[in-house]
Amino acid sequence: MSRLDSLIWLLLGFAQLLVGAAIGGDPILDLLAALLQGTGYSSVLLGLYFLIFLARHQKEFANSYSKVERTTLVRNEKTGVLELKASSTLGSKAFWYAIPVGLTLLSAVVYLVVG
Repeated sequence: MSRLDSLIWLLLGFAQLLVGAAIGGDPILDLLAALLQGTGYSSVLLGLYFLIFLARHQKEFANSYSKVERTTLVRNEKTGVLELKASSTLGSKAFWYAIPVGLTLLSAVVYLVVG
């Protein structure tokens, strides 16, 4: 779930790029379009940076990151230490990633075709 942050940055960036490409005609609207496209590009770059940063440092975040959603606290039989065990299925995890990834890819393709 921690990688959804970067997908949200990418979605917001592509949305700003699409809106910036769609408006124009008036000098003030042209300025607004330039601002939206500038912030859109920076949001896309932030999304890519966070995606690469989290992929590179996955092992450091794996043990410390937990939203405690659908997890149970179980005592390890050998060590006696309490551990969080995720009870969510692979299908629900795939669902949580499929929608943002699909929307991000769709917005990127639409921007590349239209923009």
